[in-house]
Amino acid sequence: MSQIDILNETRRVVGPGPDIREAVEGFPTRTVPDGVRAFGFGALAIGILALLGGFATDPKTTAGALLAAIVYFMGISQGGVMFAVIQTITLGRWGRPLKRISESFVAFLPIVYVIWVIFMLTGGLQIYVWTHEELPPHKSIYLSAGFFVGRQVVGMGFLTLLSLIFVRNSLRPDMGVAAEMLGASKAPAWWGRITLGWKGRDAEVEEAYQKNIRLAPVIVVAYFIIFSMFMVDAVMSLAPHWYANMFPAWLAVSSVWMTLSWVCVLSVLFKKWLGIDHLATKSNYHDLGKLMFALSIFWTYNLFAQILPIWYGNMPEETGYLMLRMFATPWAPLAKVVLAMCFLIPFTVLLSRGIKKTPSSLAGVGVVIITGVALERFLLVMPEVWMGDTFTMPLALYIGVWLGFAGAFVLVVANTLVRVPPVALTDPFMNPNPFDVHLHVDHGHGDHGGSHDHAHGH
Repeated sequence: MSQIDILNETRRVVGPGPDIREAVEGFPTRTVPDGVRAFGFGALAIGILALLGGFATDPKTTAGALLAAIVYFMGISQGGVMFAVIQTITLGRWGRPLKRISESFVAFLPIVYVIWVIFMLTGGLQIYVWTHEELPPHKSIYLSAGFFVGRQVVGMGFLTLLSLIFVRNSLRPDMGVAAEMLGASKAPAWWGRITLGWKGRDAEVEEAYQKNIRLAPVIVVAYFIIFSMFMVDAVMSLAPHWYANMFPAWLAVSSVWMTLSWVCVLSVLFKKWLGIDHLATKSNYHDLGKLMFALSIFWTYNLFAQILPIWYGNMPEETGYLMLRMFATPWAPLAKVVLAMCFLIPFTVLLSRGIKKTPSSLAGVGVVIITGVALERFLLVMPEVWMGDTFTMPLALYIGVWLGFAGAFVLVVANTLVRVPPVALTDPFMNPNPFDVHLHVDHGHGDHGGSHDHAHGH
């Protein structure tokens, strides 16, 4: 059965699908809210000032703070695409109302990629000890500046290109249908470059689906190879004599996890403005909350799985990295804060079904996760760069730089959502599955006040 057949069968059983008129018809007059602009430009200004002041007074520490921010926002930008890719591969429906928000993260990916390349080419690699320390031959071949920059430029460039193609395929049918709904006078002229050679709704939906269902597995494989390589190079090679096999996969998965938190927070803030308030329901957030809960456990499992063999192996070349961050001054208190924000708080709070089904409450947990992972990235990078007795100054610098990236990221995402259809309106999986079985509780009002469960299926 083709995807168009599935779409038609779904519509035949459950109706024409979700009402996307509000999201499309409000498009021509939609602008970025003033509060979003104020936050974005204000945070961006703080970040620029932090970088200028930092490089003027302490270039090495500033480069470390910049590296931690690059690693964090590279993960978010790529993670947004991975959320959409996972939805595509699994044929999942629950996340489709939030899919366009996550796809919009790709607009920041070329920006952070260019910042990473500039960082490497303008002396940022000087914070890596292997650039001015003699290494064993087998490591000196891999950790050489030319090879490092070359594989990063090519690898992350290739992954960025795949991500942009995936999102373009997703946007094309939506732009074509939205243009038909709006009319030629209201639809942006630049959409025509994306929809050139338009073949009609059904053909375009089918073609876009077929392209992305084939591209999605390629992106998954490329992500875990190339992004893992990025994490090994950018983070783990700061300590070239230490290694952990699960380290890159741990950071790759946690990048998707923190992306879910960003999707949650931004969707709660943006959904009414985008006209998708009626599409992003409590049920969608309940499912999102369950995944955030599961990945907080997975983050902790991966952390423990790395620490355990290092602990019982008790080899100095392995234990030093952990001892510095978990027990040494000044980093030990920060490690406890990271554990609390990345596991203890999300795990405890998200046990509540009610909190997962309340978007504002779930967004609050998302803010905790976002902050916890930001501090975790700082804890991974900065002890190899900063040797002071306290981390107050580098943390303040990192917060400033991180805010600058966050402001730029929010501005880019908001302006992207203003310029494209804010929901995946032609996606067949926006429709309910006609073969789902739903359980409803009917509270009786008879003499005994009984309740009955009714299962409805097609």
